Amino acid sequence: MAKIETTREPSPADKQTVREVFYAMCLIERCKPIMTELLWTLLGHNGAKQHEKILPDYCYNIFDVFQRTYFKGLPLLPEMVEVLDPAGMAGAATVENIKKVLRIDWEKMGQMMGIGMRCLRFAKLEAAQELASDGFAEMTPAETDEMLIVIFGRSWVDANLEKIKTAPPDELLVEKLNQQLASWMATVAEQGRKLSDLAEEFSPEAMVQFSEGFSEGLTSFLDVDSQLAGESNRSGLYGFLLLVWPEIKAMLESNPKKTLSDLHEWMKPFMRRGLTSYIEIDALRDVCAPPPSGIGLSLRPLKVRSPK
Repeated sequence: MAKIETTREPSPADKQTVREVFYAMCLIERCKPIMTELLWTLLGHNGAKQHEKILPDYCYNIFDVFQRTYFKGLPLLPEMVEVLDPAGMAGAATVENIKKVLRIDWEKMGQMMGIGMRCLRFAKLEAAQELASDGFAEMTPAETDEMLIVIFGRSWVDANLEKIKTAPPDELLVEKLNQQLASWMATVAEQGRKLSDLAEEFSPEAMVQFSEGFSEGLTSFLDVDSQLAGESNRSGLYGFLLLVWPEIKAMLESNPKKTLSDLHEWMKPFMRRGLTSYIEIDALRDVCAPPPSGIGLSLRPLKVRSPK
């Protein structure tokens, strides 16, 4: 008989379990390969045969779901630009020459830039408000230290003790976010201006199409309330399963391989601490099923009791 869950209230042991996982590898380090491989997915799996995957397979299936939901408005490069004359690319120095060697979908180009500029605005002007509303500003010094270790790691916290004593935690997080995105934000802003100028030189039609696509892009990823567009009821669970990829990778590589029941039991402290919504094991089985209905997290199935 399956063990009955008697309480969903977090215990001190749950807090310690969660702390140990994220102290062992902070969120920044966990997210680096996630962002690298997500970008590779969003760019159309370029060089798929030569690409060496660095995450478990289920992560890439989650990325495919994200591409169909959160990033459904993000055009792929082949959708935006078609090379008509590869040999003439090198000598295309004028707008008239560019028109002969490239076919540009200006609406999709504008859509891509709209998404980029909307993300830029969020990072610069909205992230602090979102963090403040999440209660970061009311944290005690001990809670702040713990949260910063979870996100950035102990080495970063030890090196920034003086700053941590004087700066509110939400300001520290926004500052770090902007540092991480600084080069990307500068590139987005510069490319947006260049593409707008190029559309103007191309034709009046190109200007209109770029503007229409830009307007659509402003709300196709983040809406006006700073929330992700295309949110699904599994989104929070997908995000959690991505963040704990090192632990799930160890389960997949263990001998014998862990079962779905092992994963569900391991997740309970995180559920009780609110890092992911509570999910029954049957629902988790559906989530982990092979694509397209699930994410293909191929743990050993639950044992089926033989009839007596």
